Amino acid sequence: MASIVQFSDVTVPKNGKARQDHRALAQRLRPQRESLPIFTARSAIVQQVRQHPTVIVVGETGSGKTTQIPQYLLESGFGTIAITQPRRVAATSIAKRVAEEVGTPLGGRVGYTIRFEDCSSDKTQLRFCTDGLLLREILSDPLLRRYEVVVLDEAHERTLRTDILLGMLKDIQRERKRVSELHHPSVDGACRDHRSHGTHVTFDEPEEAVPVVDSVHGDVTGVGELKIIVMSATLDAERFSEYFDSAPILYVAGRQFPVTTYYTTTPQADYLDSAHLTALQIHTETPSTSGDILVFLSGQEDIENVERLLRDSAASLPAGVPALLPCPIFAALPQSQQSLVFDKAPEFTRKIILATNIAETSLTIPGIRHVIDSGVCKVRGFDPRVGESLLVEPISKSSARQRTGRAGREAAGFCYRLYTEADFAQLAEDSVPEIKRCQLSMVVLQLKAAGVADVMGFDFMDRPSKKALKHALLELYALDALDDRGELTALGRWMSEFPLEPSYSKVIYASQQSGCTREAIDIVSLLSVDSLFYVPADKRDESNAAQSVFRSSEGDHLTYLNLMRAFNKVKGDREWCQEHFVNRRNMKHVMDVRLQLNRLCARLGLDTERSCGTDLDGVLRCFLSGFFHNCALLQPDGSYRSLSGSQTVFVHPGSSLFGKKVPAVFYDQLVFTNKLHARAVSAVDPLWIAQASPKLYGRLNTPTA
Repeated sequence: MASIVQFSDVTVPKNGKARQDHRALAQRLRPQRESLPIFTARSAIVQQVRQHPTVIVVGETGSGKTTQIPQYLLESGFGTIAITQPRRVAATSIAKRVAEEVGTPLGGRVGYTIRFEDCSSDKTQLRFCTDGLLLREILSDPLLRRYEVVVLDEAHERTLRTDILLGMLKDIQRERKRVSELHHPSVDGACRDHRSHGTHVTFDEPEEAVPVVDSVHGDVTGVGELKIIVMSATLDAERFSEYFDSAPILYVAGRQFPVTTYYTTTPQADYLDSAHLTALQIHTETPSTSGDILVFLSGQEDIENVERLLRDSAASLPAGVPALLPCPIFAALPQSQQSLVFDKAPEFTRKIILATNIAETSLTIPGIRHVIDSGVCKVRGFDPRVGESLLVEPISKSSARQRTGRAGREAAGFCYRLYTEADFAQLAEDSVPEIKRCQLSMVVLQLKAAGVADVMGFDFMDRPSKKALKHALLELYALDALDDRGELTALGRWMSEFPLEPSYSKVIYASQQSGCTREAIDIVSLLSVDSLFYVPADKRDESNAAQSVFRSSEGDHLTYLNLMRAFNKVKGDREWCQEHFVNRRNMKHVMDVRLQLNRLCARLGLDTERSCGTDLDGVLRCFLSGFFHNCALLQPDGSYRSLSGSQTVFVHPGSSLFGKKVPAVFYDQLVFTNKLHARAVSAVDPLWIAQASPKLYGRLNTPTA
């Protein structure tokens, strides 16, 4: 039997025949690689990277930059290379394709590392990862000594973590250059005056951790200069060049087939209904051989609604019309189900891929010829007065163009925009960078943990408002992650080891004292998905009755805990999930997150099996220790008023507490619709709130509105 090497969830055979198979596949793919537009620029790209510390690459859609540039660098003798992607789906799918082209098993010379999953080894030279994972690696290796080159792909998306990485890498590049030039045996820990280094615990890494450079004695012998490549199809190249000290800009022509664009004649009142009808119309009026359909929607809930509509419609298609196969893809979908969108559809069947904006850029799905653009996406926002929100908003013109381009990757295609041409003209040219519209607590905690003492003076490409930074510092102070001088506490360093928002990390920490670590991990895992139940429009009463067995009079957090315990008892039985209208797909993702959190906690010495049994007050108090800033008190008129921002908030209709009146509540997030709705809401004793954060609420015995 062939020997086996295990990399996370991927099994790699080591026998000679498997190696030959990988090499044979790479040889078959070589003509495709050489036919890509970027192949002619291979030598020029490598030369520019050798000559300059930073290079900006703007490559049109279809040029091959994402898969080929890392291989060109590897073939030219560069050392280990990290390639970041904003999303996990892109990191894993691209790594799989590049591994095939290199001729290696996934996890060998080519691998990936994403949140809660590491498919790499000490032999990995091309490591695809999310930007968040590379940020976490900086905590254990402040100079990123493992890497000779870091490639930031899809930089135009300007995610929160990408912007932080830009600043951190700029500092690391300068420090490594200084060390390299001086051949100094140690580093004083000051990339700039505001930066110092420390030692950190890491997760999902081999037992033999990467050597850490400390602030006094770290050995940096042999550390060379760090090369940075910033890539995108729609990049504001001049701004990035200016940020990286006039870095050269390379433009690579793409391979894009013509796409015919259609607009609606009038505005659409319901984009979900329009998307469903447009997909059916394309499917019934064009042959299945004319290509698959890609529908862009705002989020998981939209995708699941349209998927149900399409499956209902599939049952009544006219005779002679091909079958249709809805294929959802979004970030929270398990890896095994995400991969289905890349599989070839059965004969006489057309795939209709339902996607969020993860399919806009690096993620290339073969066979797409028709694109339906709903014109919206979910945008995370933050207002210190009311907290965080997740709103459905119009996309930018650059996003609309990216979506259109998906139809022209392999042949001429068609894009159906579910908005008028006049509405398109009113769209913003580019999206607002996430760092200017989001809660910054996790960002500030990561910067502090990475040794950035002066967060206000950090070299942001787009500086967030002082108000937002101060709010994040205040929240971390109230969470006891920072001390009176604004320096990281021992608890803050402990919290920074978790790939979670600081509030959730604090909950897990508090669960040790409350004796409910198992329950805390369960609920944090359950809060990682958008929806745990589904409510069919034609079975609303039936589903509500079936789900009532889980509902707790104390709110949603204990309702979720009841669900988890029942799900575990039946071992996730499919029929049981159907009977109780439980979203089994999401629950499988929850169980994956729970498993990984258990592993992380075990490495920190926590007893993950410590349970409070039926005494659940400790669970609520433990969550309140992390979410005291998300509290509201009952008013005489029956409404709730938030303690932070003094806003009138309403319990979400899907909550266990909807329609009930309790003295005080805390919630996971606020969502703007026609009202300010609180989601994941639980009842608490008002006295607990002041006890949960005396720093924020002072000496008050009873908080007031």
